[in-house]
Amino acid sequence: MTDLVITAPGRLEVREAAEARPGGPDDVVVRVDRVTLCGSDYGLFGGAYGGPSTYPLRFGHEWSGRVVDAGRDATGLVGRAVTGDCSLWCGHCPQCRTDRNRCEHIEKFGLTVDGFSVRQRSVDRRFLYVDEHGLRPGTLAMTEFFSVVHHALRPAGPSARGAEVLVVGGGALGLAAQLLLTRKFGAARVTLLERDPAKRRTVRGLLEPETELSPPPEPEEIEAVRGYRTMARHARYPLVLECSGTADGVNCALALAGLGGTVLWLGLARRGMLRPDLVVAKGLTVVGSIGGTGDFPEVMRFLAAHEERASALVTHRFPADSARQALSAAPDERAVRVKVQLDFSGDDSPSRSEVQGDSGELTGNAVPDEGAGR
Repeated sequence: MTDLVITAPGRLEVREAAEARPGGPDDVVVRVDRVTLCGSDYGLFGGAYGGPSTYPLRFGHEWSGRVVDAGRDATGLVGRAVTGDCSLWCGHCPQCRTDRNRCEHIEKFGLTVDGFSVRQRSVDRRFLYVDEHGLRPGTLAMTEFFSVVHHALRPAGPSARGAEVLVVGGGALGLAAQLLLTRKFGAARVTLLERDPAKRRTVRGLLEPETELSPPPEPEEIEAVRGYRTMARHARYPLVLECSGTADGVNCALALAGLGGTVLWLGLARRGMLRPDLVVAKGLTVVGSIGGTGDFPEVMRFLAAHEERASALVTHRFPADSARQALSAAPDERAVRVKVQLDFSGDDSPSRSEVQGDSGELTGNAVPDEGAGR
């Protein structure tokens, strides 16, 4: 059984997975079927992730699987298809009483503690969500990143209805945002900005009819937005979602947000020069949002209702033992991919190897995702 561990930037070990056992009465053993790669997984492998993290690490916080064993208080979950939180929350601190994504003692699966890049994993049942809709394994493994967007949009939902909304960044978060905005939150129109021409070509066929795709203004144009009249001329959108994870994307979002508008900041920018003058001078509300804890059940209902549209975001799938090929993709390769998934379901044979991110031949091939339901 495959066990994938990033031991250091650029270094991935494919180990033989040990048989997992429940560690307590509320623990279950999950047999992982899919792991969906997030930008943070690429960053961890490449050494460029901007948030808290640690090595060595089993990556993977977007996943699906099935419960195969359980402690005495969780036996009712055996046989159920599940996915789970990225956040390891305590449930007791003051922040957990309002939003567990801001837990004072939080850890993150696949970032600061081991994630789900392993065929079997023991986990406390409180971090799991049962699939009540018969979602495909690949779709179920997208619940987490849709939940991140949904969690940010939920309080701002009324301002989206009937409005023109701006989304900066044409990656998976941006595509999930335009799908949720048009099919759940009632936006009249969505403008999606993406700088990379190759990525624009990739995502064009994945957009809703209400979504218009275009390149963003050049950074020099945004830098020139100085003075109240210039700011007013560029202020177009009452609600903006920043999903690019770049400083240029953040400044673009601030410059194009309407006067008194709201910017939801989802992309994790590592560094860069930001424009706080735009926030103050335009009277903006900027809301940072991370995590989707609390939104999984609603998102799973949404995915069940729109499974064909949502599942199209998975453009590539690799066998689990070809994870290195998936993680070491060059920028031009990643531009033609939206969501990549690792498939653990056909791998129950032991293997052990070690590969470097900067040398050696790539192995494994992308394969199409399955079309049948569970």
